[in-house]
Parts: sequence; C-alpha cells; structure tokens
Amino acid sequence: MPSREHVHVDRTEQLARSAAVVDGRNEQQALFFEGPEGIGKTSLLREIYRRHIASGVYYVDLERVVEKDDVLRDLARQARRQDVPVPGYQAVRSQIAQSTATVNVHDMRARNANIQMVVNTSRDHKIQLDAMSDALLDTLAGDPRNPVICLDGFEHCEAPMRDWLGTDLLPELLSRRRTSVFVAGRHVPRLAYPHVTAVHTMVLPPFGVDAVEEWITTLGFDSLKGQATSIHRSHQGVPGLIREFLGLHSEPLGTG
Repeated sequence: MPSREHVHVDRTEQLARSAAVVDGRNEQQALFFEGPEGIGKTSLLREIYRRHIASGVYYVDLERVVEKDDVLRDLARQARRQDVPVPGYQAVRSQIAQSTATVNVHDMRARNANIQMVVNTSRDHKIQLDAMSDALLDTLAGDPRNPVICLDGFEHCEAPMRDWLGTDLLPELLSRRRTSVFVAGRHVPRLAYPHVTAVHTMVLPPFGVDAVEEWITTLGFDSLKGQATSIHRSHQGVPGLIREFLGLHSEPLGTG
C-alpha cells in the first residue's frame, strides 16, 4: 500500500502525454503545467520524475534556489549521482573565469573606472554563466538515456531568474532535441519563437468525484467510501485541500 505522502491518482492525460514526450512520440518536446496553489503541480512533477528515473531524470525545486549558478550546480550534482561524467562545478567555473577575465583597470580613465568595471564584470559573468550552462547541458544531453529535466515552482523565482530561465536556460535545453523538459508553476514561462513551438501548456483542473473516490480507496479510508461527492463539493476538488482533510483523518491506512 503506498504511503499518504507518495500516493498519486488521476492526471491520466497529463501522465500519458508526459510519457509520450519522454519516448519521443509527442510532437512537443516540453510540457508546462499551470494552475493555482494546491492543484497538484508538484505532485504531478514528482510522479513524472518517479516514472522516468531510468531515463536520467533531474528535479530542481526553484523555490529553493536563489542564483542562476544554483540551478546549474544542482543539475551538476544530480548528474554526478547518476554517474554522468560532469566535472566539479567550481573547478570548471574557475577555469572559465580565468579565460574570460578582460577587465584592465590601469587602461581606464579615472572618471570612468567604476562604471567600466561594473560593465565589464557584468559582461564577463554572463559569458562565464553561458559557457558553464553550455558545457553542462552538452554533457547532460550526451547521456544516451535521453535526460528528463523537471523544474518546479517557477512562480517563486525573482524576475532576473525568470528572465534567465525563459530566454536562456529553457531555449538551450530545447535546442538539444533529445532532452525532455517539464515546468510547473502558478504561472509558467512564455517562450519566444521558435522555442514556443516545442512546448505545450496544460492547465491542471480540479479533481473529479471519481478521482476523490479513487484516492479514498487507495489510501484505505474505508469509513469514507461513498462520501466522495460530499468531500469533492466541500473541498472544490482541489487535491491539496483533500490531502489536508485526509491527513487529519484518524483512520489508519488499510492493508489491502
């Protein structure tokens, strides 16, 4: 019997379509899942991760990262755990930093020194970040298992991070044809042409009564059987609210 924390029901259409994306049977390369809080976006993304772990799968919780480097560092760490030959992040970053250092304060006029330093430093950091991103994504895409990238909680990103994901990282991922991409959030990125053609956005609806009944049965709440309609009505079919309700229910899990 699955635990309450890991049970997953419903979302048949989304899971079938995600499998088709991973297997290359879908015309799109990426699925974006959009919906309000509690609708089950994270649960769905984690289920996709669980089902396709043999493909070389990566999961980044964007709520837990602050800098763009953090996303790349997290992907690199997960890759090494999967025996993908990714070199140490800091070592590669230092190497790229040395090769792109271009600031020469002595050649600047005194009145422009501070401004020019900021401009050059910003430019060099972007060069370094782009180079690190390219090197890492090339390595991930070279995995013969066809990697699956899951990015959760897009709405939690600050504006600079959202811009970078939408204009740099996601287009770079989609340019590597053997990589599948899944993004979830209360709102999701809007990519520019031609990358937008590789994405299909699915808005997650509330659970239906049948799904509530399935959840009750799967979790073994025998005393709640036949009450799916009332539970659905009182919680508007929102999976997060239903999960909270069942979490407060004192009946132990069934054994069947």
